[in-house]
Amino acid sequence: MNQDPMDFQDIKDNIMIVKGRFKAGSLNLYGQFILIFKDKNSFESFNAVVSTYSDLYNTEPHEEWTKYREFIANIKWKGNYNANMTASIMEHLKKFSEEMNSISILYDHVCDYDYNAMDLILSDLINRIIHDKNLVIESAIQEITPEEFRATLSGSEQGQGEDIAIPSATDGFSVEDDAVILPIKPIVAPVKGKPIYELRVGDRLLVYIQPQSDRANYFIDLLNLRDGKEIKPTAGEVIDIKAGSGKNNPTDILALISPGIYGKFTETEKQVKLKLYNPDTDGPLKIKTVGGADASAEANRPTFSKGTIVMLALFMTILILFIILIFLSW
Repeated sequence: MNQDPMDFQDIKDNIMIVKGRFKAGSLNLYGQFILIFKDKNSFESFNAVVSTYSDLYNTEPHEEWTKYREFIANIKWKGNYNANMTASIMEHLKKFSEEMNSISILYDHVCDYDYNAMDLILSDLINRIIHDKNLVIESAIQEITPEEFRATLSGSEQGQGEDIAIPSATDGFSVEDDAVILPIKPIVAPVKGKPIYELRVGDRLLVYIQPQSDRANYFIDLLNLRDGKEIKPTAGEVIDIKAGSGKNNPTDILALISPGIYGKFTETEKQVKLKLYNPDTDGPLKIKTVGGADASAEANRPTFSKGTIVMLALFMTILILFIILIFLSW
């Protein structure tokens, strides 16, 4: 959603920015959001984050928009957030931005500084994901000139001492604004693997997340991929392939590991064969769903085959009939 600041050269009207925070006490969830309007028909950018950490509710709505923008980006960079709910809210904001009438109505409320009407729309958007009837939302409107906005994005705003952090580099891939891209390494299978030049979007590779940073290690632990000193492999669905045209040009592969979490690796040898994930031979992946319930706990629960269930049902039926016969014999 981010646009080149030069797109604002011809805009004379001030840019409207909505920033705010919310909390769902019964669910122990907290969040922040920022909406930057390009005009009445579109956002220039938007961002939001949800977490169980209460420090997300510490930033007051009256704070500068740059502080909100930086804080949300840093939270996502560190990985201290609920990825599933955050991704869902981001998706709803994206769909909302594509509804011309809806975004126009919100823009009019913002320009009129009509907080009641504005917060009603924002609460409805957020509560489609949070589902808390006692949701508390606090917001603020900030109006800046296009010149101030361009200066901030270019890093030349007076008094700005450091660059605004961003969640992750997209490396030219088309991913959501809050996506996390981690370095991964595929498993090579010289005999039964699939050559990299035959890979297609939708293929599922068996990959390792490379523990090269604190952030990578955070997600390794979050996804339950650490077994002592060993890193366990996981499935990565190929989302995008960027292959160089030359014979020796590297191929960049982007794979989806979990909602909002991607892995990327570069391969220079086009003949190398990579191992595809096969649930029949590799077994079910016991991975913790980010921000949600522990799927590995579900996987570890005892399960029963259909044959066992039928046998138990027959046994219970015979037992009940036996008890009835005893009762009738009295």
